Amino acid sequence: VARWDELPEPGDYASFELCGEPLMVLRGADRRQRVFSRLCAHRAHPVVEGAGNTRRFVCPYHRWTYGLDGGLKSAPFMDAVDGFDPSDCGLRELASENWQGFLFANLSPEPAPLGDALVPLAEVLAPHGLAGMSHVAVLDFDSPWNWKVMVDNFMESYHHIGPHAESLQKTNPAKETHQVELPGPFSLLQNPAVEEQPAFYVAHVFPSFLVAVFQGLGVATWYEMRVDRVDHIDLRIHLMLSPELAAAEGMVALVQAQVTAVHREDIPVCQGIQRGIASRLWRPGPLSVQEAALLPFHRHLVSRLSAFVGDVD
Repeated sequence: VARWDELPEPGDYASFELCGEPLMVLRGADRRQRVFSRLCAHRAHPVVEGAGNTRRFVCPYHRWTYGLDGGLKSAPFMDAVDGFDPSDCGLRELASENWQGFLFANLSPEPAPLGDALVPLAEVLAPHGLAGMSHVAVLDFDSPWNWKVMVDNFMESYHHIGPHAESLQKTNPAKETHQVELPGPFSLLQNPAVEEQPAFYVAHVFPSFLVAVFQGLGVATWYEMRVDRVDHIDLRIHLMLSPELAAAEGMVALVQAQVTAVHREDIPVCQGIQRGIASRLWRPGPLSVQEAALLPFHRHLVSRLSAFVGDVD
């Protein structure tokens, strides 16, 4: 839901939605990360919108006021209500976790720790400094396709020979890309490079976290998908650089231009796939070896969908 370095000071907060729930992430007075529902415990009005810095959150409806720990600090005239207990009326806190500098939130009441499940992935990415990178820019793209189309496109480099023929295919040829098989709720694809070009990993933590890390270069991208419809996402590509690169003159603009150019090559094919999967005549075809990293995600989908609709073929 955020990068931790986006919230550097106590009281920094950012609003977001997760599965339709209005939430916020903040850095508390004790500098800890917290994720809360933004809904006032009184009548469900959101206590805040957007992002900023504050010492308290005041619901605009009836002026109930909450501290950075989520506790209710004041509620006008409620002292006249018999049995009113402010300690029972705080903002609802969600489980959250910092992994490699990313803040994750979970709507489950007692989820298993995320970091424990991602140890094999963290070990692969550790030499490339992801946790210490600085968040430097965001690229916004209106994206009229299903979020799973974006995942599938992100996690295979077979298509380098198509839309990226004049870009990534020349630096990271499709034939050399391969899945890195490791245990855990994620997929990992390695993209070896030609000669002095940078190799890179792309990783997918189920269900929807996508990150690319350039090996030894101090550059990474996070594809944040804000899902609002079955056929649409607001895609926000976050750019992260090592502190040294972030401080180098012109480097942020250079990376922005390169990432934008590559993604613009992906836009028409994602749009084409979205149109194609709506066809009654289409049936899934066989995958190539270069698409092996898609299989763990598809199996994850089958296991989750089966819980709702029964057996899925």
